[in-house]
Amino acid sequence: MTLTVIITTHDRLPLLPLAIRSLQRQADDLAVPLDILVIDDGSTDGTANWLLAQRQPGLRFVAQANGGVTAARNAGLQALLPQTAFVTFLDSDDISPPRALARQLAELQADPDLDLVYGRMAMVDDISPQTLEPAEGARRLDLVGIHLSCALFRRSLIDRIGLFDTAFRQAEDTDYLLRTFEAGTRFRQTGTTCLYYRRHAGNMTKRQDESRRYFALAIHKSLVRRRCDPTIRLNKPSFDIQSLGSAEFW
Repeated sequence: MTLTVIITTHDRLPLLPLAIRSLQRQADDLAVPLDILVIDDGSTDGTANWLLAQRQPGLRFVAQANGGVTAARNAGLQALLPQTAFVTFLDSDDISPPRALARQLAELQADPDLDLVYGRMAMVDDISPQTLEPAEGARRLDLVGIHLSCALFRRSLIDRIGLFDTAFRQAEDTDYLLRTFEAGTRFRQTGTTCLYYRRHAGNMTKRQDESRRYFALAIHKSLVRRRCDPTIRLNKPSFDIQSLGSAEFW
């Protein structure tokens, strides 16, 4: 059994090694091998050459023409190893906190009936490249957010949910999680902080009009599915949407 973390990236070479390092530092804590899978979505900043130069066990990559984040996530799902039993995601500008993977994996392994565990995230505006922790004086908001990195999936659940919906340029993760929590998924919400979400000028969600439009589309598609099939129930974690919306500096 292997735990695969899918990292999608496009022109983020200064940040990508930090994301990878934040995962590698956790490998010895895990009860299963760690497989870090980087999908380079048509980067033009030397990302592919940098990845080619890496000779690190447990790190592999797929390079593709630029197709956007949804296509990159699907490429990651299609490149899972036969032995991959657990799957999660990390964006290349974010950081995985120490022991987050081990804590979530232990919850999932302790209960064979669970399909998924779902934790918390911390939004921060400055992360130290040395410690990979929020920098001194950084602004921080801890919450239960809508983010793939908060979820650790069993492979069987990933196979059941399928690929990401290519109709989405953004909020593909929201749509995927809504589909997941509509599918009778047996999950446990945990107190583990699974993600340091780095807020910066290059965030896709800074394109607010597009972000809101695709978020609304994800909600609309969920409503349509449930109206068409009244047996579908949305059983989800307690997302802190109000806390997120009230954060003045985001």
